[in-house]
Amino acid sequence: MNLFLAPIQGMTIAGYRNAFARHFGNIDAYYTPFISSSEVDKVNNLLLKDILPEYNDPAVKLVPQLLGNDGAQFKAFACAISDIGYHEINWNIGCPYPTVTKKKKGSGILQHPDMIKKVLDTACSDSSYTVTVKMRLGWDKLEEGMRVMDVLNDYPLGGVIIHARTGIQMYEGHVDLEEFETLAASCKHEVTYNGDIFTHDDFLRISSRLPFIKNFMLGRGALSDPFLPTVIKGQTVSDANKISIVREFHNEIFNYYKCKLSGDKHLCDKMKEFWYYMHVHLDKDGKYMKKIKKCHRTSEYLELVNQIFHSNS
Repeated sequence: MNLFLAPIQGMTIAGYRNAFARHFGNIDAYYTPFISSSEVDKVNNLLLKDILPEYNDPAVKLVPQLLGNDGAQFKAFACAISDIGYHEINWNIGCPYPTVTKKKKGSGILQHPDMIKKVLDTACSDSSYTVTVKMRLGWDKLEEGMRVMDVLNDYPLGGVIIHARTGIQMYEGHVDLEEFETLAASCKHEVTYNGDIFTHDDFLRISSRLPFIKNFMLGRGALSDPFLPTVIKGQTVSDANKISIVREFHNEIFNYYKCKLSGDKHLCDKMKEFWYYMHVHLDKDGKYMKKIKKCHRTSEYLELVNQIFHSNS
């Protein structure tokens, strides 16, 4: 069984991935937040900054992800990414956000299997990399996903990741395991399950329902509880050690952004994203999160963080 960390825009960047791997691990591959392909004369390293080897721990397996709907642009970016050492490129046709979907990108392209075919005709014409796909059940209904899968089955893909929601659901409502089973059964490629694994019980329930699935992608659940991959892999961490590990993880992330951002407000705003996920288990009633949301000074922020960790010790 393989566990993958989902790409979460703005969060799972190089510094976060490196720290997560160092303090928690048990992730077999980290999928990077999407890089938008575009019409450029040359794909320079500024466009690929987050995946450059000098910023990433070589022990951490990365899978760069591209977002776009143009085959030539995809191929140009994929070749540039391959040139710096990555040989699996994931195509994002699952992003549900309106700023993306209204351009017929992400899950917005799921209603247009002819466009998907046109992209893959070019994207899969280079042997220096393998294409994998991350998709949803459909934009609005399963029939759309089934038509897309008919297209995907015609290409030499390295695998298909399916988030068990439609595009219009975004992250609301429940995953649909029955529809996931139907779509996965129609896929000729190796399938990875993605969606709503927040606890070990969630994993056991979903994996027992889907015994033919050997790869699982964790997203918000792993960011909220970074020990979740460890538990799923059958390992244990003593409660006495957990808080100190999370604190070290937090400090590494804080110091990473402190070097990258200018001004207390920018740093505090960035760390609010960290606590958006992490407070679920460390600040269950949300009283500290309410105060962190109002923070604009790092001294005040760090005092609140000290209180959170002290209250959980």
